[in-house]
Amino acid sequence: MALIPELINVFVENTKNVYQYTVFQLKHPAFNNIYYCVLLAYLFCFTLEVILPKQRKHGLLSRKGFWLDTFYVFFNDVLVYIIGLFGLCAVTELVFLKTLKLFGINSMLVVDITHWNPLWQIMIMFVIQDFCEFVAHYLLHRSDFLWAFHKIHHAQETLGAASTRRFHFVEMFIFKPIIYIPFAMIGYSAADYFLFQATVQNVWGFFTHTNIKVKWGFLNYIINTPETHSWHHAKNIPRRLGVNYASILNVWDLLFGFYYLPKNEVPVLGVPDQKEMPTTFLTQLTYPFKLVFSGKYKSKENNQSIPAKTKNKTIVL
Repeated sequence: MALIPELINVFVENTKNVYQYTVFQLKHPAFNNIYYCVLLAYLFCFTLEVILPKQRKHGLLSRKGFWLDTFYVFFNDVLVYIIGLFGLCAVTELVFLKTLKLFGINSMLVVDITHWNPLWQIMIMFVIQDFCEFVAHYLLHRSDFLWAFHKIHHAQETLGAASTRRFHFVEMFIFKPIIYIPFAMIGYSAADYFLFQATVQNVWGFFTHTNIKVKWGFLNYIINTPETHSWHHAKNIPRRLGVNYASILNVWDLLFGFYYLPKNEVPVLGVPDQKEMPTTFLTQLTYPFKLVFSGKYKSKENNQSIPAKTKNKTIVL
């Protein structure tokens, strides 16, 4: 029980530090300031939606869920991501170290790459992060319990750059601190992981959800684009547990057989039980908990797709 006060102290202290860091950064705008870089990335994707809109049947600001998506950007990026996530990573580090000490291991470090060439460091961090995100995303679809929370993100019937942030905060609290562990094993601190996560994965998320009319051709086999990711959000797919899980590199989906990009079909966005999904922020926050406590999250009605017709055959995997 003596560990609990220590964990609380670590969480509070680290949360306080990142809060102070954030306030300082916001007061000092610059092109090398990560917070303003993320903001500029969102504005860039938003501008692309103005110039190259894909779904012309709805306006940019009037699309269903636009303002809720925008609020989620503030809630998840500021209140949850900045204020809560950093502290949780530090707590995860402490718990993992305490666990290792029970087995006579005093450090998480396996190989220290922090003195390597910066380019190699970035490449290694990127591959580790992207693969971990892919696995975490797959588990969000594979587990009925986790899907109860992730379904909030998939219930959108229209996509835009801000849609990337419409997700339940529980997802972040479960996976992001755990994904930090591989970074600690190669010599990085929670602060290093936090900054890398904020600049790389978060910025790309804006791009993949951007509503633009662009054909990416061969690039679809290499990177996650709005074309491939729109099919991840579709319910007319041939796999009950989803397709296209990649965050950035589509090589993971190709390797494990989850890649899906039909040529002459249009993705139908949303979830099969769309009518049951809440439409306000507070009801979306409480919805997964209601499913879990009622036991309905295990219901077959919560399938993540409806059968897709391929060559006149219905395939459900």
